[in-house]
Amino acid sequence: MRGDKDFSIWNTSIAVRGDKEISHPTFLRMLDMMRNRGFVVGSDPQIDRDYPILSKDRFAGNKGELLFVGEKYNCGAKLEFYQEINVENPNGGRYDFNKFEKMPYLLQKRFLVEVRYMEQFLLEEGFTCDSEPVLKTSYDKVFHELNSPSRHWSSENLPDYNALDKDGIRINNGEVKYFRGRKGTLMRGTVYHNINNMWWVIVNKDYYTNLASFELFDLATKPENSLRKLTKRSGHHNPKSRFIPSEANLKEWNTAAKKAGKDGRIKLANSVLDYLYEINWTCRKFQFFKKDNGRLSLMETEGNPYFLGHRLGEKKYDPPRIMSLYTRSLAMSSTESSWVKGLRDYVTGGKPTISKWFCQDGNGEGGQAHLWPEVRERLLHIGAHV
Repeated sequence: MRGDKDFSIWNTSIAVRGDKEISHPTFLRMLDMMRNRGFVVGSDPQIDRDYPILSKDRFAGNKGELLFVGEKYNCGAKLEFYQEINVENPNGGRYDFNKFEKMPYLLQKRFLVEVRYMEQFLLEEGFTCDSEPVLKTSYDKVFHELNSPSRHWSSENLPDYNALDKDGIRINNGEVKYFRGRKGTLMRGTVYHNINNMWWVIVNKDYYTNLASFELFDLATKPENSLRKLTKRSGHHNPKSRFIPSEANLKEWNTAAKKAGKDGRIKLANSVLDYLYEINWTCRKFQFFKKDNGRLSLMETEGNPYFLGHRLGEKKYDPPRIMSLYTRSLAMSSTESSWVKGLRDYVTGGKPTISKWFCQDGNGEGGQAHLWPEVRERLLHIGAHV
């Protein structure tokens, strides 16, 4: 780094980079300049208390409500400004994200004035500015990402699995597409490909977002697409979610599960696995069976390799195969493994093993989240729900 001298400004941080023989004296002179502009500058009291050996390289101070902390390190130094008026982090504004956005309006203006003086000082000291450009509009921010030197992939000739909207219509750069906001409100924006199946959506000059291709659609494709607001179905709206079984109910179902024996519980557990596959809560179809020696085993009867890049509408299943059932980690996703292990223990022990964690609406905000009361009901009736 010898000979390199630059600085960058990001949010409320100012980083000075260069060999310590150059950057450290410059940083100390900048602190003197800040004192002349009305800042109180001293050591960081928190570091003095907890790590006194580091005190000589740590600084803190303020100008009214505008606070800062600073530090020197081998290849440079840094200042970070914050405030304690609008605070989210329980440990104080020093540890908040988006420090500039949280500053009150007048404090933002004070910060910008002081930064301008520091920037001018560093330029006069021979440092070059290496800050990211200030991008004001959504269009500028998106195209800055699209034209980034680190973007090493092409958005031309995208495969269908990255470029089809939720209704199977191909998406093209620069098109206007519609999507649903968090509360189901109809929104629209101009789309540009980001990476894989993710697309930048410029909604207006101040707001843009990044959405998956299957969240985008055209108004004319389906009648429901043109609804101004579409409320997602939720498990909480299903009366079954409010059903609380009595002790007598639980005892009856658990007794029936024990009387069914291992063979009977295999059939009951397989009915649940079939339903999970039917509603796409598992992407592969599993079935329990009993081996000749009486031990429980697992077979994958249908493996749907949608993640291998098959085009929409195509289905190809792997041939059935027997899978390990008692290894520490099963050869499947963590969600599938949780279901299989829970039902495995239910079959072998005859006791309820599936906890309520699987049946909370917040654990699945996808298209089938409203089905969790149905899953819960099935688990209760076979005596598998804790």
